[in-house]
Amino acid sequence: MIKVGISEEARGYILKRTEVITVDMVTMSGWGGCVNEPVVSTGEPQATGSYDIVIVDGIKVCIFKGAVTAPDGIKISLADDWRVPQNLQVEGLLYEQPIAG
Repeated sequence: MIKVGISEEARGYILKRTEVITVDMVTMSGWGGCVNEPVVSTGEPQATGSYDIVIVDGIKVCIFKGAVTAPDGIKISLADDWRVPQNLQVEGLLYEQPIAG
């Protein structure tokens, strides 16, 4: 089972909106080619069969199947970025960079 930690700030942010979050990996392209980026969003994924489910502090966390994590697992926190205030972020996912395109 994947070990998941959620900061108090992130927990409050999530529970104001929903009781379910999704951790996914998306491929983004830009001038340097394609890269994998982790994304955390509120709500359930469309294809729940493609995700592992972990319940943490009353929050259902859907994590894409095949996720490789750091030995201590993943941590979800609230990033306060001037471009996107109060945005969920995930740390501890291990993934290959870059994708040959």
